[in-house]
Amino acid sequence: MKQKYNPLAKEEYHSIKVGDVIERMLGFSIPMYLNVTNVSKTIIECGNWTFSRTTGLEIDEDIPINVSYISKVLTEEEKAIIKNGGKL
Repeated sequence: MKQKYNPLAKEEYHSIKVGDVIERMLGFSIPMYLNVTNVSKTIIECGNWTFSRTTGLEIDEDIPINVSYISKVLTEEEKAIIKNGGKL
């Protein structure tokens, strides 16, 4: 199965800040919503998950292949939908 990787623009990854909610595409196809807990010049952290601030790809030292990426930053409206148990 071919992986579908649709990255955000580099500027969008660099605008992500603590408190944002991102959509992690697990296996490049399954959405998972995570809160951003820390950012630096090179990484975005969401609890136990770490992503490249340049590519949005997950950084996992235990898995030698890319398994997920940040596909979008949720808007306030999308966050409210998720919080109330809805689906995007």
